[in-house]
Amino acid sequence: MTRLGRRLCIVAVAVACALAAPSVRAAFTADLSWGDVSLTLAAESDAVDPSRDFMLTLVLTAPAHLTVALPDLRGRFSGFSTAEDLARDPVVTPDGVRREFRWRLVPELEREYRLAPFAVTVTDTRRVPSIVTSFATRAVYFPAAPRAPKTDGDLELDAKPVYVAPSARTVTGWVFIGIAAAALLAAALWGLTHIKRRVREARLSPGERALAELERLLRRRLVEKGLYKDFYIELTGVVRRYIERTHGIHAPAQTTEEFLTAAVSHPAFAAATLGPLRDFLESSDLIKFAGQTATPALADAAVAAARSFVMAPCALPTP
Repeated sequence: MTRLGRRLCIVAVAVACALAAPSVRAAFTADLSWGDVSLTLAAESDAVDPSRDFMLTLVLTAPAHLTVALPDLRGRFSGFSTAEDLARDPVVTPDGVRREFRWRLVPELEREYRLAPFAVTVTDTRRVPSIVTSFATRAVYFPAAPRAPKTDGDLELDAKPVYVAPSARTVTGWVFIGIAAAALLAAALWGLTHIKRRVREARLSPGERALAELERLLRRRLVEKGLYKDFYIELTGVVRRYIERTHGIHAPAQTTEEFLTAAVSHPAFAAATLGPLRDFLESSDLIKFAGQTATPALADAAVAAARSFVMAPCALPTP
């Protein structure tokens, strides 16, 4: 025998062994054959384990004159979330034409795993016209792997807390809560301080209260900021509120002319103070309403005049 002949013999023997050998190591099998149609199922594992894929092989062998058609089996599996098939090319064997279908099934946590019955169509091409028959397979149930038994008693290992870092959304929420809490605290402190100041000022005499308002106005430094109109409005307000508290004339709500008219006709108001008071109010109106230019010197003179009104009585004692 030549060298080429020996090589051809080796290749032929290898092919024959490959065809004769089973394609998978079957741990679970099911025979669904009918007549001349050989239909077998073979699984690589003997039970369905939800922690791993379930590999299944369907082998169909039939004589060459029979044409066998299988339905789509993806909807026939139950207990599995995914079913993927891979069909191999037909192979001619001494028993007939062999077709093999490989399935990869993904098990779910179910009590039952099965392949529902399905219809197989067989066409005999030896006669004209061809004879078409069909048969239904039985249901195939795949055994499930035993589940781990429930354990009773204490844990063998001491459980330790595991730190889980907060998410960005949680941190952002904490930041907003902190800002809101700080704002509420600041508002509460401001309100408490304002109430305490109002209570403290209410206990002062009208002159002391007017001087406190005047000092608070000066601390705002409106003159240094060039806000003369605002400064004169606040300054005349201090004097008008002092007069209202001491003599009962509603000076803050009246114009200058209305106030002076009421002061002249008021029996308890000192006539000697009406001239300086008129000059103070009218000069302030020129700056507030007529747009007259003010200077720091004029503002200092107005502050001195206001001090003189609230520190010395501007009216005769009320009988």
